[in-house]
Amino acid sequence: MATKTDERLARFCSEFLPKLVATFHPTMVIAFGSRARGEGLAHSDLDLVIVSDSFKALRWLDRPARVIEALGLDFGVDLLCYTPEEYARKREEIGIVRTAYEEGIVLVGEPTGV
Repeated sequence: MATKTDERLARFCSEFLPKLVATFHPTMVIAFGSRARGEGLAHSDLDLVIVSDSFKALRWLDRPARVIEALGLDFGVDLLCYTPEEYARKREEIGIVRTAYEEGIVLVGEPTGV
């Protein structure tokens, strides 16, 4: 597993992660996909799972746009935004959330829980 050596991932961690934490108070943020594996190309997006109680009042489809707008992200991202309850359910299913949980880099939170 790659560390935070990917340039875009490192930039996200230094410039945007503190604002994400201050604004949305996530219990878990996981980077996954090609950038987390250290295989990202110049135009590869950054894949993130974000878990926060702040998403309870937002429709699922509105959550990524709200995060991108709040953070002022200026590069490609693919955000999967869940409440803790949604994340716990999705983590048990076969799919992208389980893969992110098993193979991703935990940026915020504990790897074993929410």
